[in-house]
Amino acid sequence: MYKIHSKERSLKVIFYYIVYSILSEALGYYFSEMHLKKSFFALLALFTVVEFSAFCLFYYYAGPEGLVKKAVLPIASLFLLFACVDFFLLNKMNNLDSIAIGVECILVILMCIHYLAVQIKGSTDLFVYSTSNFWIVITFLICLSGSFFLYIMAANMYDDKDFQKQYTIINFVFYVLKNILLSVAMVMKASTVKKKILKNGWDDQLSYKLKN
Repeated sequence: MYKIHSKERSLKVIFYYIVYSILSEALGYYFSEMHLKKSFFALLALFTVVEFSAFCLFYYYAGPEGLVKKAVLPIASLFLLFACVDFFLLNKMNNLDSIAIGVECILVILMCIHYLAVQIKGSTDLFVYSTSNFWIVITFLICLSGSFFLYIMAANMYDDKDFQKQYTIINFVFYVLKNILLSVAMVMKASTVKKKILKNGWDDQLSYKLKN
């Protein structure tokens, strides 16, 4: 059964994120072709906020209980404030929000590492690698790690034509890879696991629940 119809809220968040990502990419391509530079940068800034908010909400639903999970929503609120200050006051809507993107990447990567550490520590078998939420986290970790330095460099080099071509290609590759991996993770069949090997059980067989 397609998991978007299940009660797993973490997957619903990812589903809406994928839909938004596709629409944003299409609109960004239009703005780029029409040379609407400010609109393009504004769209990227909005995407940064939406992406980070979506991951924080996903982590809030899927992450292990503890201090990190309790801090996720306040961190998302502070990041929203920081992103607005960075885009409207520092960049003045004239440049890519590379600082905000860099901060987003670092925070998401740290949350991914924490999630994976708890999941691997809590499982006594390899079933954890068969869960949807596990591979969603892996996807964000790979894609944001791979594109981190590209986004950092973009603010100072985006006007360079050669860099624009490289940026477009690399960004598109990670965009396609991310959406494919997220889609595959969402339609993964639930694994048949032996609950006796787990301490606290599975959350709809999508992730392992373990307190810090």
